[in-house]
Amino acid sequence: MKNKPHFTVAAAAALIVGLPIAASAAETGSAVQIIAPTDKTITPSGTWSIGARAGDFVFIGGMRGTDRVTGKMVDGDEARVRRMFDNMLAAAEAAGATKADAVRLTVFVTDVAKYRPLVNKVQKDIWGDGPYPPRTVLQVPALDQGDIAEIDGTFYAPVKK
Repeated sequence: MKNKPHFTVAAAAALIVGLPIAASAAETGSAVQIIAPTDKTITPSGTWSIGARAGDFVFIGGMRGTDRVTGKMVDGDEARVRRMFDNMLAAAEAAGATKADAVRLTVFVTDVAKYRPLVNKVQKDIWGDGPYPPRTVLQVPALDQGDIAEIDGTFYAPVKK
């Protein structure tokens, strides 16, 4: 069955709940491009990429408040949340997107009552009076390295031809 399409249980589940299906470029002929780190972005510390472009959409992976040079978390809650946003926007910029192109943000925090107001303050500092992209803030029991917050984002930035 050489020509039979490759369809996994995960892909079937993604279809049922309306999630995008990830497949390799070789399988689909798609043009998914992994975003390479730049001198303005963090460098991944493991087996993940800072983001990917699929057509006109840019998907940025979970960014935390780490210094791009040292890879260490910055000191101070507000500084760390600000760096988290800055790291996400730098990764988006590496793919040609700006904060105005943000379609959706998801912020994970370890204490929503404590950190949601701080996330709101920093986002207002960055976006000004808006418009603001849709955003969800979720409380999670823990984040990598004991961090307080992490963000991922989706951007719509048509490929310039």
